[in-house]
Amino acid sequence: APAASNGAAKPAPPPANGAAAGNGQNGIRLNFRGVPLETVLDYLSKAAGFIIISEADVKGKVDVWSSQPLSKDEAYDLLNTILKKNGLSALRNDRTLTIVALEEARKRDIPVVPGNDPAKIPKTDQMVTQIIPIRYADATQITRDLQPLLRDYAIMTANASGNALVITDTQASIKRMVEIVKALDTSISSISQIKVWALHYADAKELATVI
Repeated sequence: APAASNGAAKPAPPPANGAAAGNGQNGIRLNFRGVPLETVLDYLSKAAGFIIISEADVKGKVDVWSSQPLSKDEAYDLLNTILKKNGLSALRNDRTLTIVALEEARKRDIPVVPGNDPAKIPKTDQMVTQIIPIRYADATQITRDLQPLLRDYAIMTANASGNALVITDTQASIKRMVEIVKALDTSISSISQIKVWALHYADAKELATVI
């Protein structure tokens, strides 16, 4: 295109490889069709100001539509959904996004979130470590029951002393796990009872040991 008058810069050409993207005043718009994943990362670096550090082999094609503008946080969540399909994850530290393999992400400095309320867990593909307290059920037993439901890149362990589960996975997968844990824990609580016996002659500690 010819140069604009009054010394203005040339208008930017549309993205290559069938991509169309825009960064309007109200947010970020994505419209990528069959483009390399690297093109999306390059666009987000320019449009959202992210600093991209790639520590994995970034491959794959992307098809994503975003008619409505996205905030930076929404763009980050959408990026993780795209990356997950390619076995990758984006770890965010302020403006810096580090692209790593999903298996590697679980070993990195990711957010640690406590809580057992599924309603408070967003359904995103961001990798976190969730600490889930258990009230009635046995955490070790629940871990064995839920292990077959884990993906290859996820980790679940039981903390016996605190009777809690520790899961490293995407928030969407953790949300599902917490819903299952809540259902099991509630089911056990409905058949659990607490009774108090007053002892007249025996010592409570000695009797507890015998029982």
